[in-house]
Amino acid sequence: MKSTGCYTAMENNPAKIPYHLSDYVLRKYFVETGTRQSWLPENGRNIALAVSGGGDSLALLWLFRKFYGGDVTAVHINHGIRGNESDDDERFTAMFAKNLGANFRAVRVDVPSEKMKGESLETSARRLRLNALADTARELGITSIMLGHNRDDLAETVLFNILRGTGIRGAVGMTESTQAYGVTFFRPLLGLRREFLREILHSRGYSWREDSTNNDDRYTRNFIRLKLLPAIESNINASAAEHLAQFGEDMRKIRDNEDERSREILTSCLDDSHTLDRRKLRKFSHDDIAIVIRDLGRQLGLKTLSRGRCSELAGLIVKGGNFIFQWCGNMTVIGRNGKIFFEEGKSV
Repeated sequence: MKSTGCYTAMENNPAKIPYHLSDYVLRKYFVETGTRQSWLPENGRNIALAVSGGGDSLALLWLFRKFYGGDVTAVHINHGIRGNESDDDERFTAMFAKNLGANFRAVRVDVPSEKMKGESLETSARRLRLNALADTARELGITSIMLGHNRDDLAETVLFNILRGTGIRGAVGMTESTQAYGVTFFRPLLGLRREFLREILHSRGYSWREDSTNNDDRYTRNFIRLKLLPAIESNINASAAEHLAQFGEDMRKIRDNEDERSREILTSCLDDSHTLDRRKLRKFSHDDIAIVIRDLGRQLGLKTLSRGRCSELAGLIVKGGNFIFQWCGNMTVIGRNGKIFFEEGKSV
């Protein structure tokens, strides 16, 4: 990364800060978001923030140090990908956190050596980063981790998922909170644009770091951010990113309704953790059964079925009679003796 701007805070000159960037406006957003996402009121609870040194995560750190009443720890993950540049990021972030009075913890992971076979460098870095963040949080007795994803990230993810093929879950893009690795990850910045976050820092005299790899459009997400989405905004709709983000939020509401419906049906049809009463299940619609089956597969950590395959399985359940349906690999779904259950080790 390279630094941009200056590193001298000018927060003692509030008259020079535009109203839309003022403490009053930002505090209002912070409180409304924290209340909706449930990390406020904090009651003194300690939280961790993923801070890379980029504009998004530094704005996140500034907001929490400004408006959050509990203890804040900035966790920086050094991926071991960019050598001295990564080390400079770590030093810069440590100094930034110190100047704001935040706790700081640096963690090093070696992405190139720990990348799994067939895994892209991007995917490996994300997996290892989230795992390291969760491990660090647990060590500190913290259960909530704040991530710096913004509204542009949401729009780009929605577009990426649509282009590679997805259903409602992928069209959501990313949710406001996710439970993984034994902790809860929150995304407080999903309502704010990337440029706005940098304006917050710039208006107060803070600089940030720019990751040089973010300009490499050989990576799919970079290509979408640098080339594809700007082309769409220039030639089709200047508000495309905002529309995509809003679409993702609409899909989230639909997905939440599906999840709630699935929980209701599972409560009434589950005999044990993963065995369904077929007679009770067949009282529901074909679409409801498909939703339940997909949900149960996710709970088991199985590869997601396409909607077509899921509809096929729902049809077998409704039709009646014994069946064996191959989900993936040697995992099958079996209909027998009035029960629907998963069984490993069989093949069709």
